[in-house]
Amino acid sequence: MVRVKLIKDENEQYFERLVNEFLSELSEGQLINIQYATTPTAIATHSEYGVYPSVEYSAFIQYKESK
Repeated sequence: MVRVKLIKDENEQYFERLVNEFLSELSEGQLINIQYATTPTAIATHSEYGVYPSVEYSAFIQYKESK
């Protein structure tokens, strides 16, 4: 059976830790596919040096259920 896990967060370092922790729990051969996406959460009407827009990071992970 194929399972799906969605992980998302606005903090890039915390997001990476969540994804890495989940992937480390999978056995070899369980991972089917992983897709990453960044989504702006605010629209800026101007740009300013050193100021970055708010972004949400997400990972869509498909994996096989362990037996």
